[in-house]
Amino acid sequence: MSSQKPLSDSSSSTRPIVCTIGPAADLRHPLLIPDGYHINTRPTERLANFIRASIHQGHHGCSAYGGGGVGKTTAISYLTENASRWLVDSDKKPMAVAMRMVMASGIRRSNRAFWSSMNERMGIGASTGLSASAGLAKLRHLIGSRCGQARVNRMVLFIDNAQRISEAEYEYLEDLDALVREDRLSLFLVLMRQSDAEGVDVGDDWRDRPSHTLRRWFMDTTPFVPLTGLEEVKHALSGYDSITWPTPDMPFSRFFATQAFDEGWRLGGDAPLIWEMVKEMRKMGKLPESQFWPMATFTLMARHLLYEIAFRQEKFTGFTADQVLAALKNSGYLRLEYVRARMRVPTAT
Repeated sequence: MSSQKPLSDSSSSTRPIVCTIGPAADLRHPLLIPDGYHINTRPTERLANFIRASIHQGHHGCSAYGGGGVGKTTAISYLTENASRWLVDSDKKPMAVAMRMVMASGIRRSNRAFWSSMNERMGIGASTGLSASAGLAKLRHLIGSRCGQARVNRMVLFIDNAQRISEAEYEYLEDLDALVREDRLSLFLVLMRQSDAEGVDVGDDWRDRPSHTLRRWFMDTTPFVPLTGLEEVKHALSGYDSITWPTPDMPFSRFFATQAFDEGWRLGGDAPLIWEMVKEMRKMGKLPESQFWPMATFTLMARHLLYEIAFRQEKFTGFTADQVLAALKNSGYLRLEYVRARMRVPTAT
């Protein structure tokens, strides 16, 4: 598995995966594994820049929000895995380490239950008899250990589904924040919240929050939006032309269409056709015009194009309009867009 640099399209890296090039290799390709790869996108870059700016302003954290399927989880996974590439200061020196967790659902009725859940979600492990103070201490130790290993004084912790955090639990997190400060370290929380398709009215959302909670983590808030317009779609598609597996000379698009790639074809070059077919499909589905494309259907569309069409088509040279429309339909594009627009899904879709 490999990824692009957040602020550069020209480089890639690989993660060792035991494999062989041959007829069966396609079945183990990261493209075919759920969450097996992440590409850099313009929305991800904007989130990275927003976080860096908030850190430079001296805040303890920040929040972002977006609708379902727009790519929030993918973005924070990418940024966590590639922290050394973007969490750097003006001299290109590391400024933080990064971790991510998904906030558990359900009601945690005590601070002991909260710290036990946090330990479990961050991979520390927690016994049923773990006390609240012991659970808090384990997280404090983890932060100190990770920062010490990286020789930095800050950890950026991404919390996915942060809308599940209760008011009482924000007070528990304040305790952790204060203890980490005593260690001359900093814990910077990035709270990624799920919202509806139209976003969240942040003023109303936090109207009743106490000032100390607002001051710590909600001084900066930003929407996380889908891919927007042709340029961002082309940039994202070009990621498949640069991220590589299993060797640095095998971009994803070359793996599935080697001859066409070697003769000059690139998936990113088909962006204008793909974008036109998106607009055509919206017309056929009687959806309003939109510049937005959520990652949930974008990545499924790319998978279908590369694996189901380019990989299986003899003498492939590029995609046709009908093939792109088939890939969009296979990805569930219309169904998600009906949900996002709060429209009834036609029974024939």
